[in-house]
Amino acid sequence: MNDPDAFDVAIVGARVAGTVLGTLLGEAGYRVLIVDSTTFPSDTVSTHFFRGAGLGSVLVRLGILEEVLALGSPPLTHQLDFGGADVEPSVSGSQDPGELGYGLSVRRVTLDQLLVDRARAVPGVEILEGTQARALVWDRDRVAGLMVERAGTTREVRARLVVGADGRRSAVARWVDATVERRETATRALYYRYVHGFGRLHPPMDAVEFSLAGDELAYIFPSDSELACVAVSINLAAFAESRGAADEHFDRRIASHPGIAGRYAASTKEGRLLGSGPVDSLIRTPSGPGWALVGDAAMNQDPWSGLGMDNAGMHATFLADAITDWLAGRSAEATAFAAYRERRDEHALGGFDFTATVGRDLRALAGD
Repeated sequence: MNDPDAFDVAIVGARVAGTVLGTLLGEAGYRVLIVDSTTFPSDTVSTHFFRGAGLGSVLVRLGILEEVLALGSPPLTHQLDFGGADVEPSVSGSQDPGELGYGLSVRRVTLDQLLVDRARAVPGVEILEGTQARALVWDRDRVAGLMVERAGTTREVRARLVVGADGRRSAVARWVDATVERRETATRALYYRYVHGFGRLHPPMDAVEFSLAGDELAYIFPSDSELACVAVSINLAAFAESRGAADEHFDRRIASHPGIAGRYAASTKEGRLLGSGPVDSLIRTPSGPGWALVGDAAMNQDPWSGLGMDNAGMHATFLADAITDWLAGRSAEATAFAAYRERRDEHALGGFDFTATVGRDLRALAGD
């Protein structure tokens, strides 16, 4: 393929799902274009924590786990759970550690840059940062490419498949009118900030921490660069109270969790408060003639359960398998993408249901 404007696959979105997919397709010998409106390094709102059997296993597959660990994120081998007024936690193993044996928390400003660099290093993969996808190119009823704009110049690129890895507000999903098969009305909001000097409990252990107080869950994720991510998931009533004074409200919420309040008060804040207000959870039809969706564009849920990064990485591997089966002639297009949908749903529907059901009132977690 010598035409500089012709690709096997064009991907909109260069974060976890898009870069994992592009890397795997490039390594399979296909020509891939990835476009993203931002330039990296670039932050994005995220749940941070991911599991060894999820995105952790994908990082191993891509061969960049050691680079991620070199950022300073400790392997999270344990989980500490505080309940109500508890100042001493219960201790358990890491969530779904898989063969890796631990989970991780990495800021997206650092992780996404590594993933972009990994994809760009693959022959046949072209990444255009600061590039806006403006429209789809159609050949009758089939998507056949993209119109992209960079530095004021518009370019038409053709592709056998266009993939939307562009998040819950996916432009690709909107352009193809992807069916919303399920919607769960928002019930929560989540806010977080980074701090220096958040002390670990003794005996020292690398652990993610959770503190459940009524219908509220606070989180501590030891992350890269000697920072900890401190987060809280609140219901709609608490969210309404926080409007206009989010920083003060966040500090009060963390202060109401005895197991972590003292250490938070003694730490040093880094940067501003981040987070997401209430947003409906969606499941969309993940493919159609000449297009596919992956990551949050295809399925997204409230961040309180921390499944987004694992789903993005794993579902990108499922889609890569489907695309290579189709392009290599091992499966018909419809068969390959039906298999992708089946694997996505088998992997993630249970978590989607759990997130939606329990998210209505987190006090249900106390009965687990």
